[in-house]
Amino acid sequence: MTLPMIDVVVLNAAELVTARTEPRGATGEALQRLDVLRDGAVAIDKSRIIDIGASRSLGRKYRARRTIDARGKLVTPGLVDCHSHLVFSGSSTVAQTPGASTAALTAQALRDLDLMLQHGTTTVEMKSGYGLDRDTELRMLRVIQGLRKHPVDVVPTHLAAHAVPAEYAGRRDEYVKLVIDTLPAARRWAEYCDVWCDTIAFTAAETEHICAAARALGFRLRLHADQMGDAQGAALAARLGASSADHLDHVSVDGIRALADSGTVGVLLPGVAGDGPERARRMIDAGMRLALAADYNPGTSPTPSMQTAMQRAARLYRLGSSEIWHMATINAAHALDRGGDRGSLERGKRADLVVWQVREHGMVIDGSGVNLVDTVIKDGKVAWSARR
Repeated sequence: MTLPMIDVVVLNAAELVTARTEPRGATGEALQRLDVLRDGAVAIDKSRIIDIGASRSLGRKYRARRTIDARGKLVTPGLVDCHSHLVFSGSSTVAQTPGASTAALTAQALRDLDLMLQHGTTTVEMKSGYGLDRDTELRMLRVIQGLRKHPVDVVPTHLAAHAVPAEYAGRRDEYVKLVIDTLPAARRWAEYCDVWCDTIAFTAAETEHICAAARALGFRLRLHADQMGDAQGAALAARLGASSADHLDHVSVDGIRALADSGTVGVLLPGVAGDGPERARRMIDAGMRLALAADYNPGTSPTPSMQTAMQRAARLYRLGSSEIWHMATINAAHALDRGGDRGSLERGKRADLVVWQVREHGMVIDGSGVNLVDTVIKDGKVAWSARR
């Protein structure tokens, strides 16, 4: 019998983390149950996963144009970074980004995307928000669209409502109107609209006004919520059906309950968080879906590495390695409304995988300061290898 020919087979993984969960992602006690196969293998054809199982079994089922031997190594889904501010110039971003050329913004963003890929990220959400004027915000979105030639999948978000510019002090309603006026043009370039609902940013009423206009144009919603104080952003995100509510450093008990009862994913950002493990544990115990993101930006979280975010989450929130892997893969994919397509290793899903230079998934979380990635496979092709 002639065996079917496929594109790639990954064999002999010491551990194969599938991150398979219930359809909506991992919550509560399920966060502590990580699906791991010993001596696992993945069969890939035409950019999709077609089979998963024991190496001995899959090695007998297929012929492959390329075989990747993961002996002694860990294999996981590609990391999903669901919150970043990657397009910027300088360290005083709002002051310097508007004056930077499109070519300069693109070149720096591509370098940073290369670093993300090398550290295991295969999908990243990317926001505007460092212009706070119509022309710069739309130009940032065009830059983000131009980055889609990179192997890392880019998910664009319009964040003109990142802050109220100083020149609009005392006339906030005019800036809210300006943000709303940018939405029709921004919709051409962005999938999501984000608003910073916080005690130092936009009120819940202002946020709802912007979000209503955005949703009418077909935007999906995300919120920066309750980072510096309780502005009732979490509850608003839940009520609006936002895809995610991010930061949540000062989320209230009512806000946690509202998010737990909704489909909105709470995104923790350990690179900038000012709270300890109690908050994260309250969210988990309440049944919230939680994800992790690096929040890459030059001011408060200047690392593009999701590995670093995962390692910080273990120390800051005292999360277990199984919880962290779920939050950095399948739950993060759900925060971008892509949980049915990526974030776990399952038949039919996109073939985004990372081969690591360690044997066990906990060793990535225990690491610090060293890139542990061996190989990144994106859409079934080797996109980066430490051995090149």
